[in-house]
Amino acid sequence: MSEAWNAAGYIASSRYRLAVCEYLDENGSGLPSRIASDTGLAQPHVSRALSELREKNIVELLVPESQQKGRLYGLTDLGVAAYKKVAVDRLGELAVVEPTEFPNTNLVTELTNAYAGQLRGIVWCEPDQTWVCFTADELSRDYDTETLKALVSTLTNGEPVDTDTGGGPAGDIQFVVYGLEDALIVRVQLDSETDLLVSVELGFDESITELAESCQEVALTAPIEGRVN
Repeated sequence: MSEAWNAAGYIASSRYRLAVCEYLDENGSGLPSRIASDTGLAQPHVSRALSELREKNIVELLVPESQQKGRLYGLTDLGVAAYKKVAVDRLGELAVVEPTEFPNTNLVTELTNAYAGQLRGIVWCEPDQTWVCFTADELSRDYDTETLKALVSTLTNGEPVDTDTGGGPAGDIQFVVYGLEDALIVRVQLDSETDLLVSVELGFDESITELAESCQEVALTAPIEGRVN
């Protein structure tokens, strides 16, 4: 997975980081106060987003560090490349659901049992509908619907899923891994129109390949149910 794709996921996973990068992409540079004013965000949120983006080399300070006033920021080369990969078009319908409402309830049960304590959430993506199931209530409070749409759109429109594990239970497994600030996202391609995103803790100590194989095996053998329209 390229650095630019990981940076794109990092941008898309926060509405504040996304808004700041969108502003800098459109305007070339900006002062924190001006970014806040023009985006309608509170300045502390803008300042924090700029700090986080600087740590990831997505944004840079365009004036000397010692300059306390007129601190102008702009996107780095990595920031420009990453923002271009952020999906501009958001998903259609997205629903945050309970495990019993997920399209494949067996998948939620199997992954929760196998990776208890390390599994953060599961996302089932189809062309016109996406279902998100968090495994902990506190995680659902970290993401609003628009942020989830931006993140899921970016990752599912990302690099081709071309990692071949060499023969899983239903044929070759194709998956790709994205690194965010506090999680790994494993994208498994189930068929030409369906993607599965599985979020696990950053320190995930199990086999990613086995996780991807389990996802495809259960998803393709268990019935699709519990859909939310």
